[in-house]
Amino acid sequence: MFPGQGSQQVGMGEELLDIYPNLLIKEFEEALNWSLKDVVLTNDKEEITKTNIAQPYIFAISYCYGLETIKKFGNPRVAIGHSLGEYTALALGEYITFSDALKIISVRGNAMQKAVENSGTTMAAVLSSELDKTVNSVSELNVQGIEINISNYNDATQIVISGKYEDIDYLKSNPKALNAKRVIPLDVAGAFHSPVVTPAKKDVEEVLENIEFKPGKFKIYMNVDAQLVDLSNVKERLANQVDNSVLFHKQITTIEKDESPEYWYHIGPGNVTAGMVKKSIFSKGIGIINSLDSLNTI
Repeated sequence: MFPGQGSQQVGMGEELLDIYPNLLIKEFEEALNWSLKDVVLTNDKEEITKTNIAQPYIFAISYCYGLETIKKFGNPRVAIGHSLGEYTALALGEYITFSDALKIISVRGNAMQKAVENSGTTMAAVLSSELDKTVNSVSELNVQGIEINISNYNDATQIVISGKYEDIDYLKSNPKALNAKRVIPLDVAGAFHSPVVTPAKKDVEEVLENIEFKPGKFKIYMNVDAQLVDLSNVKERLANQVDNSVLFHKQITTIEKDESPEYWYHIGPGNVTAGMVKKSIFSKGIGIINSLDSLNTI
């Protein structure tokens, strides 16, 4: 399982620069015309929160930790990623190349950022012990004129909503309107995975049109519908991921039902996807691989 934007940390992956100089220095710079090494070593927290920096950075580091994991354990039976992380899964599975994934991510990130600029929108995590009621409340609030969307279905206790600042602020102060325990605003540039970013789809479709997808070496369930990758429509589904909900909770429960894996591994900075699994299913084992030390202790 590979994380998305928001999991970035200052200096993450510095230990990988000497192991993967071709990928993280040479190929990265050739694809994007800026130096990842400089960003890693500068340790500028503000710099790595920028969408155009954070997304390629998270992808590249997660990809290399994925390579290290495959060296130790072999290929996984199944992989998934959260939003941006879907491209990490696809690249590691060799559906697309590392450099092609970088190109898509760069265009996608810039287009999404442009779409939310001056939109007056933001996102918030919603914590609930009765998620079905919370989801139903979103529809009821929309009828009342509080326009919000569900951007992420993360786990059995959490969704992420998006909408205008004033509506998110109202719900933060009135979580009961959502049948929720808490509404926690997120530090993001705008309402991603919602109709606000629909204008970004055109740029994503155009870059995907020139990318070659090949049969992969392991299964991947996709964000937009929690179904397996199909080369006949994978580009369409990746484009639709931009403004549709990320169905991560459904991906987890579908994999548990269809594959019954013994171990789930979060691979990349942070540990967020591991927490989503813990809150969604009774699993036999959950590991976190976000450093070489963590890989060696599993």
